[in-house]
Amino acid sequence: MTTVTAPTALAEEVEHHLGDPYDTTSPTGFRAILAASETGRSTVGEPLPAALTRSGNTPPEAWLHALRALYRRSPHLARPVRPGLPDAGMQAAAVRIGAAVGALDSALRVTVRHLRGRHLYGAAAVDIPRLREVLSGVHADLLLCDVLTTLAVRDEDPLPAHEGVHEQAVRHLVPRVIQSALDRLSVLMGSRFYIRAGEHAVFQMLLHQTQRELFATDRPPSPAPRRLPFTELVTAPRAAALLAPEFMTAAPGGILATHARRVRQPSGAVQERLYGDLIRRYDNGRSFDLAERRLPDRP
Repeated sequence: MTTVTAPTALAEEVEHHLGDPYDTTSPTGFRAILAASETGRSTVGEPLPAALTRSGNTPPEAWLHALRALYRRSPHLARPVRPGLPDAGMQAAAVRIGAAVGALDSALRVTVRHLRGRHLYGAAAVDIPRLREVLSGVHADLLLCDVLTTLAVRDEDPLPAHEGVHEQAVRHLVPRVIQSALDRLSVLMGSRFYIRAGEHAVFQMLLHQTQRELFATDRPPSPAPRRLPFTELVTAPRAAALLAPEFMTAAPGGILATHARRVRQPSGAVQERLYGDLIRRYDNGRSFDLAERRLPDRP
C-alpha cells in the first residue's frame, strides 16, 4: 500500500474527488470542462473539495500539489481557490507558477495517449525515435520546472551566494520552459491540436489557459531577465538532491537560460532513461513530477 506523504495528501483528496478526467460522464472530466469553457463558463457544476476553500494552516507545498491537481484538468478550475499565502513573495509566486506543471503533465499525457493510438508507416507513432526524443525532452523540462519551483516553495535557495538567480529562474525561466514544452507537444499532436472534438480536444484548451495564467497581462511588468548560470544552478547540491543533474542539464528548456536559440533534445543513454521513466509513470498511473502521485487517469 502506498503511503501518502503530507505535502501530497490534499492533492490526493482533490484527485479522488475529481476522478478520471477521461470519463465522458463525469461532471469534472475533460468533456464537461471543455464544454464549460466553450460556453464561457470557467468552472463546472461539481463543487470543489471543501479543503480547497479553507486556507487554514495548509503549508505552501501542499497547495502547490493541490493546485497542480486542478491544473491537470483546467488552470481555470483553480481560480476560485485562494491559498493561504501572502500575495507577494517568492513562495506565493512559486506556487502560482509551479501549479502550471500540472497542466504540462496532462498535455504530455494526452500526447502520449495520442501517439500510442496513431500509426505511421505501419507502426505506432510513439515508436518513432524523433518523437520519443521530443517526449523525453518535455519530460526533462517538466522535472526541471518542478525542481526549481519546489525549492522555492520550500524556501530553499540552491545558489544563495548568487542573489536573485533562483528567483529569476522561477519567475522568468520556468514559464518560458513550460510554454516551450507545450508548443513542442502541439507539433506532435499534429492536426489533432486544432480539432475541438474528441478526447484530445482538451489539449488546445490546456495550452491556451496555461499561457494566459503564466503570462497574465494584469501583473506588473518585470525587468528583463539576465543570463542565468544554468549548469551551476541545476547541479547545486540542493537541486541535485531532488533530481539527477544529468536529467536537468538534458532539459531542452535549459537553453533558454543562456539566451541561445537552438533547442536541443536529450540523446543517448539519458534520453533512453527519461523516456523509460516517462512510460513507466504513464503505464502505472503516476504523475510526471517529483511526487509521482497516483492518478485516476486510465492509460
